[in-house]
Amino acid sequence: MPDINPQFYALLTMIGRCLSGQWLIEPTWLHQHADLMLRADQGEDLTSKWPKMSGATMIQKDGFFAAAEKGDTIGKGSAYGVINMVGPIYKYGYNSSKMLMAYLRAMESDERIGGIKLVVDSPGGMVHGTREVFETIKNFSKPVLSVIDGYAASAAYYQIAGSSRIVATQPNDQIGSIGTYQSMADWNAFYKSMGLPFYDVYATASTEKNEAYRQVIESEGKHTELAKKQLDAYNGLFVADVQAGRGDRLTGKGQDPMKGRLFFPSEAVTNGLIDEQISEGESLALLADMLATSKQSSITMDFKSFLSSLGNLVKTAESAQGAEGGQQNAQPTVEQLQQQLAQANTQIGTLTTERDNATQEVTKLTTERDDLKGKVTAFGAQPGAMGTQAQKGKDDSTSDEPESWEKVVAGLEHNKEADAIFGK
Repeated sequence: MPDINPQFYALLTMIGRCLSGQWLIEPTWLHQHADLMLRADQGEDLTSKWPKMSGATMIQKDGFFAAAEKGDTIGKGSAYGVINMVGPIYKYGYNSSKMLMAYLRAMESDERIGGIKLVVDSPGGMVHGTREVFETIKNFSKPVLSVIDGYAASAAYYQIAGSSRIVATQPNDQIGSIGTYQSMADWNAFYKSMGLPFYDVYATASTEKNEAYRQVIESEGKHTELAKKQLDAYNGLFVADVQAGRGDRLTGKGQDPMKGRLFFPSEAVTNGLIDEQISEGESLALLADMLATSKQSSITMDFKSFLSSLGNLVKTAESAQGAEGGQQNAQPTVEQLQQQLAQANTQIGTLTTERDNATQEVTKLTTERDDLKGKVTAFGAQPGAMGTQAQKGKDDSTSDEPESWEKVVAGLEHNKEADAIFGK
């Protein structure tokens, strides 16, 4: 029997499990980092390689964005939630879809947070759990800015496809890999080569169990019809969701992004997979702009709704007058017209106040944004310039106000289990 190194065997098993299972992952990355995936799978602490998913509440201080600290007064919608998603995506545990869902839902319910910045550097991961994240982001009640810092491939891009805006930060970022495939290893042949013949026995009625796999293995890869049928179903959903998430931002220009290729940012802007490339330092300023635009749109929609309601009110009044007057085409009384006018004036006054308040806030945010851009440019020109973060004590909190999303995320069972595994 051949002498097989147990660690090498475990490595092969990990690669085989990822490629033959239901994963949406970039294979080049997988082969480059298979040893790390094996170590993570065995419970080793790899936070220096793949930082554990984290969240923070950021606010503007003197024209800069900084982590909120104890004692900061945070008004409704004036803070920004930041979530980091790094490394392969699992459904449960370390850097999982379920953990990301917990952050998103908790921050959505936190009234202090007006928008979300999601930092992404991931080659993809498991199929299951991915679509749940996509739907949550697509239907999120607050602006979501996804910021790519390396990879946004396969399942990772799937998850963020419904974002309000997607940006890259480096010209060599890798984006896309929208497609589905599967590798099937003939482990029976491997075991046989080791002197350990392996036989599968099925129940009499289980004629279609593992049929797709058996068809490929028994034909030595010549017949793949059933396997392709399964993959086509996954892939059709993947493509349809990306198209729904990006909508008319998919330009139809350049190379078709739905065939599975990875793209650099310049190409991804052309075909519409992302919106633009910016520096990472500009991302929170962009999110502030998005939030201001969202508020303006809300006021505009409220005003349109008011006009529609006013039109319906007039039609209703005319119909009522016509019914009362029969064929005599009775006209509304002066008192009725005065009452309708008073109601309209009240609604116009309310909307005007909301518009003025929103305009003032937009002006303030625009000024802060411009100041911040100037400071980013100035500091960026200095050699070795780096950002700093305030150190927090064990008893410090991000705010005097209830830290709803932090407490929700910290209390999740799978987070506690992950902390125990990684020694936190």
